[in-house]
Amino acid sequence: EKVIVPSILNPLQPHRHDGPGRMVEEWQISAHKKTKRILLRECTRSIARVLEGNESSRIFVHGRRGVGKSAVLASVVASARKSGHIVLYLPDGDRLRKNGFFITPNAQREGMFDLPDLSQEACDQLISNHADDLADMEADKATMEFYFKDTQLKRIPDYSGESMSLLDLLKYAQERKNHAPMCYSVVVDRLMKQDQKPFLMVMDEFNCYYDYGHYFHMAHDEDVRDPIPYENINLFEHAMAAMALSAGDEEEEDEDSSATPKVMKRGAIIVGTTESHAVRRRVTDSLTRSAQKQNKDDSMVHVVDVPRFSSVEVEHILANYECIGLGKLRLDRGDTVMNDQEVAYLKMASGCVGQKLLDISVL
Repeated sequence: EKVIVPSILNPLQPHRHDGPGRMVEEWQISAHKKTKRILLRECTRSIARVLEGNESSRIFVHGRRGVGKSAVLASVVASARKSGHIVLYLPDGDRLRKNGFFITPNAQREGMFDLPDLSQEACDQLISNHADDLADMEADKATMEFYFKDTQLKRIPDYSGESMSLLDLLKYAQERKNHAPMCYSVVVDRLMKQDQKPFLMVMDEFNCYYDYGHYFHMAHDEDVRDPIPYENINLFEHAMAAMALSAGDEEEEDEDSSATPKVMKRGAIIVGTTESHAVRRRVTDSLTRSAQKQNKDDSMVHVVDVPRFSSVEVEHILANYECIGLGKLRLDRGDTVMNDQEVAYLKMASGCVGQKLLDISVL
C-alpha cells in the first residue's frame, strides 16, 4: 500500500531505502482525512507564542525518548506553512550527518566542504513548497560572489551580473548538482537577512551534528582520519552558526558562550534533539546546558521541554485511536476506552510516553 504523507509536511516522507518510518505512520493516523484529530499540546503552544511574539528567535526543543518531540516540530512546520512562513525543514539529522553520498571541497571558501546530493534535495524542497514566495526575492551581487567563484558565476545562464531571483537559483540547482551547495547557501543566507516574509528553519535530531563526524576528505586531513567538523559543511553551517551552541565540557562551554550567533532578521530557528539514535549522552547533555545558559542571558533564546503525555492527553489519544480503528482497538467496540481499568493499565504500561502508547495499542 502506498504511504501518503500530507504535502504540507514535505520532506517528511518514506525514505527510498528505509521504508515508512514511525513519524510518517503517526502523521497518517493523526491527519486522517475523516477524523483529522491533531493534539495541540502546551509545549506546541509555547513555541507558537514565541514565533508570534518575536521577530527573531532561537528555540531548543528537548525531552526523553518517545514523548513526541518530532511530532511537535512537524506540527509547527505545518502550521507555519499555513500561516505564510517560508520553512526549511530538515527532519532527519541522523541520515544527513552520514549519508551524503560524497563530499567535495568548496571551490570558493577554503576550509569549507559541500554535500551536492543533499543540498540539491534541500533546494527541491524549497521549490516544492515555496516557489511563489521566492519568485519575488533576489540575491544581490555581493552574496553571489561570496559563495560562487567567478568562473562558476559565468556559467549561470540567468545571472545578470548584479542580482538573480532565488527561484531561478533553485531551479539552476536542480539542473547542476555540483553547483547546488552554492545555490543552497546563497538562498538560505538571503532568507536569513530579508524581512519581506518570515523565514523558519526547523532541524530535528540536531544533536547528531555535534557527535562523531562521518565525512572525510584529504583536503581536510591528508591521512583521512580526522572527520570534517559539521560547521564546516555547507548544509549545516547556517543553522549551527545561528544556534551557537557548545557540546564541549563545562569549561569549553564557558569559552564558547561568548560566540556571536548568526541572527535571523525576520523569523526563527527551531532545533530538536533525538534520543533514538546513537549520540553520546555527554553531547546531548552539553547542548542542553548550553541552550539553558543562553536562555538565562538572552531573551531571544528559548528552551522547550517536551514532557510525557498528561492523563487527559492519553485519554484523548486513545479515543482517537478508537475512532480510526488502530490495532487492537479496531474491533473491540469501545470496550477499551470505556473501561477505566484498561485505560489505567495502558497509562501505566506506556508510562504516558507517546511512542510506547502507540506500540502497546497496536500489539
